[in-house]
Amino acid sequence: MTEKLISGLEKLQLFFSEKQIQQLESYIQQILEFNKSYNLMKADSADELAVNHILDSLSAVSSIKNLIKEICEKKGSSVLDIADIGSGGGCPGIPLSIAFPEHNFTLVERMEKRCIFLTGVINKLGLKNVKVECSAADAVKEESFDLEVFRAFHPFDKKIIKLLFRMLKKGGYIAAYKAREEKILAEMEQINFIVKKYERIKLTVPFFEDHERNLVVIKKEN
Repeated sequence: MTEKLISGLEKLQLFFSEKQIQQLESYIQQILEFNKSYNLMKADSADELAVNHILDSLSAVSSIKNLIKEICEKKGSSVLDIADIGSGGGCPGIPLSIAFPEHNFTLVERMEKRCIFLTGVINKLGLKNVKVECSAADAVKEESFDLEVFRAFHPFDKKIIKLLFRMLKKGGYIAAYKAREEKILAEMEQINFIVKKYERIKLTVPFFEDHERNLVVIKKEN
């Protein structure tokens, strides 16, 4: 077992079942194996992967849980369609799909080798609530998702925010994992004529506290 993963989940107060922990452990091993050939994610060990990618993805669970609750209440629905845009190796989509097994996740990824990896992970982990959409984001059907998440998709600019809004249902949210506040301010300044307001939520990643992490939340108004 990856000690930092277990300890990090406790620090985040995420009380996962044995099955969920096994899924995360298996996911880490599959990334390490795939990394030997394709350098899918930057990490040299299971602990580094657990901290920099898995725990980083899961650090936003409480904030995302609040967004999910709000959307469900407004829709009168108990199941949402959530997308990880530009999923790459599957973060944050796969860790979040393990944390929220009752919701449907779509991993949007345009590179075929990554799609093959993601499909293999989904099958091996038995994730019934996850599918891969192997296409560019601009080919995704309009208003497909209630919530969009991403970590390393693209900085916010006019083209990207319009693309994200196009895929998002009215009343839905974008939740973007970002680093430094000053960089966020610069990005949001570029799109302030489209996005009038947003929320920046400070994230704390266990064993990664010296790195500034934030979640930027944007609502698509009705």
